[in-house]
Amino acid sequence: MAPPGNHHRYPELKSPLRRQVHAPSPVRKFGFSAFTRQNRNAVGQVSGNALLNGNCNSLERNTLDLRLQCRMDREVIDVDDDDDDDEVDYVEVISDDDEVEIVENVVAMEEESEKEVSLDGLNVENGSLMVVDDDDDPQADKKSLNRPVTDVCSFEAYRKALKSAENRTSKLKARGFGDFLRERCRGLLQSLRSFFRQDEEPVQDGRSEPFEPLSKEELTAVKDAFSANVHNILVSHENSNIDITVEKLRCLKPGQWLNDEVINLYLVLLKEREAREPKKFIKCHFFNTFFFTKLVNSGTGYNYNAVRRWTSMKKLGYHLIDCDKIFIPIHMNIHWTLAVINIKERKFQYLDSYKGREPRILDALARYFADEVKDKNQVDVDVSQWRQEFVQDLPEQSNGFDCGMFMLKYMDFYSRGLDLCFTEEHMAYFRVRTAKEILQLRAE
Repeated sequence: MAPPGNHHRYPELKSPLRRQVHAPSPVRKFGFSAFTRQNRNAVGQVSGNALLNGNCNSLERNTLDLRLQCRMDREVIDVDDDDDDDEVDYVEVISDDDEVEIVENVVAMEEESEKEVSLDGLNVENGSLMVVDDDDDPQADKKSLNRPVTDVCSFEAYRKALKSAENRTSKLKARGFGDFLRERCRGLLQSLRSFFRQDEEPVQDGRSEPFEPLSKEELTAVKDAFSANVHNILVSHENSNIDITVEKLRCLKPGQWLNDEVINLYLVLLKEREAREPKKFIKCHFFNTFFFTKLVNSGTGYNYNAVRRWTSMKKLGYHLIDCDKIFIPIHMNIHWTLAVINIKERKFQYLDSYKGREPRILDALARYFADEVKDKNQVDVDVSQWRQEFVQDLPEQSNGFDCGMFMLKYMDFYSRGLDLCFTEEHMAYFRVRTAKEILQLRAE
């Protein structure tokens, strides 16, 4: 029986209150156990709106007083679904024009395995960004980035709130929030990757440089030089005292044999290219076409004294032992080949576009290098342990006139630190390019 004075057996029914969807409480989610009940209630009232708006201030991980500011410009969607008592009456969402702020001071370190960072591999723990391996091993190795990444926390809460609302509300799906969230994910990951790789230097691929197309002006200049009067001097190189006339330059036309003047000037230009950009090209020395015939005379045989003064410090500015590679062009009657003293790899190499073998040439160069180092550096070098290599994996010629161009390109590519990644089909282009570089007195 109701107490006296009560006119109703049961309390008066009231209309249900409109409820809001709140984001996960940052107090419970991220372990701020020192919050008082009053603070938790205050956070619970604003965290959903603030995180959904994506405009909360950076969460201070090293303090227990979390203050969030929410935006008042919001959009309300009414849901007319009365079938489920648990269905929310309205959902607060952000407009399509709102942006999720990315914190400015993010310092990151990329994993040594260089695995691509994914959203699943990010975890927030103790106020720091953690990069975790894909496996579920609790002992998995983690890398803790030194500074807190508070925006990742708000983004994670924002993502989970949207995911929960999207699963329960068909109207929210219709507004395309799945695409909206994916764009936010891409933006965050791109920002993180930029910080992971901020210390990496861009990798420069020099394999395309030897094949850069010539401009119309350069092609016209070469064509005009080929068609000029044969006795005209086109260029003069002062340091080497080499003059290139039209007649000499015409050896670079298709089907012609290369002459000594064009070869020697091009080798001088290769050395000047290295001096101009020493970090881009390896340290080399290029002997001219007369060196080997002086070193090994057909009448007297091996004669070191004949070339002893060619490599003085006063003349070169460096010792041969300080180079990585030494190139020696070899002229055998009507055929050009190349010999290399590969100091860096401790071997003597012979390159012939017909794949010939000349052990006596490498024997003479081994003897020369030992004599040269003994004379200039007073060091005994035991070259008997150095390997002799007749390079077989190299571009070959099938005609009777491109051997000189093959020899020049062997030197060009090796001095770049590149493999010999060209074929006989490139010879026509290389001829025109070499003529262009000689006319400009600059190898590229």
